[in-house]
Amino acid sequence: MIAELGIFFLILTLIISSLGFIGPIFKFNENSEVTQIKISRLIFFCTSASFIILTYCFIISDFSLTVIEKNSNSQLPTIYKITGVWGNHEGSILLWLLVMTFFGFLFSCQKKIDTRFKEKTLNVQNTLIFLISLFILFTSNPFDRTFPPAIDGADLNPLLQDPGLIIHPPFLYLGYVGSSIVFSISIAILILNNNTKEYFEILKPWIFLSWTFLSCGIGLGSWWAYYELGWGGFWFWDPVENASLLPWLTSSALLHTIIISTKKKSLQNWTLFLSIITFLLSLLGTFLVRSGVLVSVHAFANDPTRGVFILLLLIAISAISLFLFLKRSKTFSSKLQINLVSREGAISLNNIFMFTLSFTILLGTVYPLFSNVIFNNKISVGAPFFNSILSPLMIPITLGMMFGPFLKWEKDDVSNLLSRIRILLLILFLVSLTIWYLNYKGPILSVIFFAFSAWIITSSLFELSKFLSFKPRLILRKVPLKTFSQVSAHIGIALIILGATGTSILRIEQIQFQEINEVITAKDFKVKFLGVKMVEKKNYKSQMGVFEIYKNNKYIKTLTPEKRMYNANKQVTTEAAIHSTVFGDLYIAIGDGNTLNNNSWTTRIWFNSFTIWIWIGVLFLVLGGILSIFRFIKANK
Repeated sequence: MIAELGIFFLILTLIISSLGFIGPIFKFNENSEVTQIKISRLIFFCTSASFIILTYCFIISDFSLTVIEKNSNSQLPTIYKITGVWGNHEGSILLWLLVMTFFGFLFSCQKKIDTRFKEKTLNVQNTLIFLISLFILFTSNPFDRTFPPAIDGADLNPLLQDPGLIIHPPFLYLGYVGSSIVFSISIAILILNNNTKEYFEILKPWIFLSWTFLSCGIGLGSWWAYYELGWGGFWFWDPVENASLLPWLTSSALLHTIIISTKKKSLQNWTLFLSIITFLLSLLGTFLVRSGVLVSVHAFANDPTRGVFILLLLIAISAISLFLFLKRSKTFSSKLQINLVSREGAISLNNIFMFTLSFTILLGTVYPLFSNVIFNNKISVGAPFFNSILSPLMIPITLGMMFGPFLKWEKDDVSNLLSRIRILLLILFLVSLTIWYLNYKGPILSVIFFAFSAWIITSSLFELSKFLSFKPRLILRKVPLKTFSQVSAHIGIALIILGATGTSILRIEQIQFQEINEVITAKDFKVKFLGVKMVEKKNYKSQMGVFEIYKNNKYIKTLTPEKRMYNANKQVTTEAAIHSTVFGDLYIAIGDGNTLNNNSWTTRIWFNSFTIWIWIGVLFLVLGGILSIFRFIKANK
């Protein structure tokens, strides 16, 4: 009966959220703010209860539930039974609903907010929750029963049986679905048709919160793909990967416009538009993942009924929100002209380039789908296209990050700017010479992007120099959290550029039949193959390669890449082994044995330059977001 309790709480979520949706229409209660707060808290409790019950059913392996029979197995370790909750369509969409109710609950707890504004925001959020609840109950019920119950389950997708998938989806959803509260606040501002600065101050921390979680989620997903999929890369420009990148790009632009909206009461139109677009892109990503219109290791569902429901939902929300934006946009349009040579001008230009990049990636992602449906012509848009549009747009974005923080608000002068940063320009010139000297034998593109990375780091650190005083002695004045968060985030972007450039452009790859005791040289490492041993675990059998790693004739460590076969579904996966250093990763994957020579196996050995800096860069990004959130909490104590 425990599963019936789960569906009961889901139905309660639907019913109670419907009251939040229709209450303002029929004006059931004059004290509507209190009603919306109570509704937000009740549906969070109900959804949490439903999710906990589903998790419990996975742990006890209740194979009478269809979702568990298809996505779990009695041999699974308990931690992967829990992971199985969101390792499928039904469970992951319930997690989506839980996160949406969680943000509604958090907002309902926020104090010092105008009563009417709070009521309108929760009204919009509860309406979204009602629509997602409808979707779950009518197309994606995780508590559907199978009769007679299966003796054992089909197993969780082996690619998802990994520690990275324990934490990646929850973080990604906290960012992805977190944009719903940003959307709800923005729609409430439009409904009230009030451009007061306080409303945008309320919006600001929620943007930083969802962006921080999304940055962390994307970073974790990239890290998982790098070591789990066995192809040696961190980003494949897969349509589903792009679906998470798009809202990150627009929310990154939104981070900057909200600063101007709260400081100068301009670019409010941009702030509201980007808030709406970010959530709509999240919904579009959900449609791509769950409609079956594309094939991806990340995609969950292939049921057209679900795809049609999400598409109709996307169209309806897009039409209503964009119509409301166009209708009320005059209230939020600033009559102040933004000077190009100013802090606002630099942010505006960067936002245009970020939005252009987002639109181009969106076009490259969805055009093959339209081409297939309308022209019956299957085309593929891959890494060459996306890299070709990313490279030129990185130039103005990099310049904006470098010089934007040194510009004055409202209006500045180029000659005054150059005078203020003449020492920085000299340092940048010397840094450029150093980068060229160290890499002049390499591809010119790597030199350019390494220079970009060094420029951003140098200018970010130089920004801290204004807090240094040399008279009467060297003194470091207190650095504001705002400056620390900005510097941290910009350094994070620079480190990601460094790591991505090294991994993509300077990669060394070797594929061969390698005999036992044969030594292969990769960069400065010598890789000695000692053979393959059989390993048996609870739910899979593994062919584990053993490789000794030497550098300068000194033993470093032993790496053990695997080729696993899972017991339940006989699926084979590749588990890479990686030795990371600050200069690059030695990355080894093992393939099949040589049928003509029992003593040799297919081995793939990469040296990926500077890859570790991608993950360090993500940590700096997340740190920047956390500092911004902490600053808001500190200011509102």
